[in-house]
Amino acid sequence: MSDIFFAIHDGLPREAPGSSACTRRALASVSGLSAGSRVLDVGCGPGAQTIELARAFGGRIVAVDLHAPYLAELRRRAIAANAASRVQPLRATMGGLPFAEASFDVIWSEGAIYIIGVERALADWRPLLRARGHLVFSHLCWLADDPPPAPAAFWATHYPAMRSVRHHLDAAAECGYDAIDTFVLPERAWWDEYYGPLERRLSSVRATRTGEEDRRAIEATQEQIDLYRTYAASYGYVFFVLRRR
Repeated sequence: MSDIFFAIHDGLPREAPGSSACTRRALASVSGLSAGSRVLDVGCGPGAQTIELARAFGGRIVAVDLHAPYLAELRRRAIAANAASRVQPLRATMGGLPFAEASFDVIWSEGAIYIIGVERALADWRPLLRARGHLVFSHLCWLADDPPPAPAAFWATHYPAMRSVRHHLDAAAECGYDAIDTFVLPERAWWDEYYGPLERRLSSVRATRTGEEDRRAIEATQEQIDLYRTYAASYGYVFFVLRRR
């Protein structure tokens, strides 16, 4: 990713829409967790959801990201939450996770699965789950069957792989998962810890980053924020709680 991306994003509470309440709600649909359970958090970012998971159950969490400053922030958060002994940050790529088959009871990924795509993640991560293990992720989806022209055009350019909830549920079923729960994140989960801090960051970045590439990235980010203000009913982040058959 470009330098301007990290200038805009580093230091934010989250790297995607989400909230502790949404993490807890998704986790409540996962059965069988205990102090002996192992969870893999893929694309953990600065680790807001990782720490919430650590608070919610007593097992161990391996948290993977490729951006070292995110992992450093996660370490700080884990120490502050008295969870450092149970949270293992690991620098690795999502497309080549270095784990043996049947290593985890749960694979978790909030707002990051788009990096390799849902279909690839469903296939590649399934062998890493133990029998009846869970795959839980949040992902950007169309909520309207016929979205308005403005969001349709924007996301056709910036994320043409966006699909409906039903599309992803069908793909999961074909790949050997049962759907346990799905729910749409509330609008507040976009604003409180993601778009709100992100928009405030844009104000400061505009004053210091004036190159053409920087300007395009800043304005594309602002366009994305403004678009959601108007068209939140058309698309959103959706949590999927799946169980391996």
